Amino acid sequence: MKETLEVQSCIKRFPWLVQMVKSRLFHEFCDQHSAEQRCYFCCDCMTPPFCKVCFKKNDHKNHLTIQAFKCSNKTGVRTQTISKYMDISAIHIYSVNGYPIVFINQRRESDNHSSRNNVLHKCKVCGWPFDAASCALYCSVECKFRNAIFGPQLDEMVEGSEDVEPIAKRKSSSEDVEPIVKRKESSEDVVEPVVKRKRRRKGIPCRSPFS
Repeated sequence: MKETLEVQSCIKRFPWLVQMVKSRLFHEFCDQHSAEQRCYFCCDCMTPPFCKVCFKKNDHKNHLTIQAFKCSNKTGVRTQTISKYMDISAIHIYSVNGYPIVFINQRRESDNHSSRNNVLHKCKVCGWPFDAASCALYCSVECKFRNAIFGPQLDEMVEGSEDVEPIAKRKSSSEDVEPIVKRKESSEDVVEPVVKRKRRRKGIPCRSPFS
């Protein structure tokens, strides 16, 4: 009961936590910069994750942004960052390049995932095996949310949610599709006539005088 109230309180204060858990675009390639992976999340805008090039464009200047890290094909955030907004004491801590992290989404995605049967200490929700020395109850932020208040409801939220591209991007793409259409104040569409450029006739060539 105490844990449920704690989770409800932090989600009420920081609703972006649920949006971060729901997103499935972390470390996918960016639509605008195909060579870059999405590794930043804006807590103020709660838009889909974006890459470091988008981050440097100052579109989210002075916003609260969180950087995600990839480990074992999963996405994690540093404990120093996420611990400011929620209690992570019961979540298993991993290490990436010497930095402690917690995973955002549950590690065991399906019942087909192979796991060690002789391990007694597992995640309370998805059954992911822990080391014997670990005292954690959950393998990720998602599993803690599931156990506290969401349970199967989080599945419906994840399946029913779609990562919507930013409005600015949709606007720019629509402008690229209809470059010759202008809008009048009466909202009528007027197509500019295409005028072919006429070539200038060449003049009479000047010959040099006979010597």
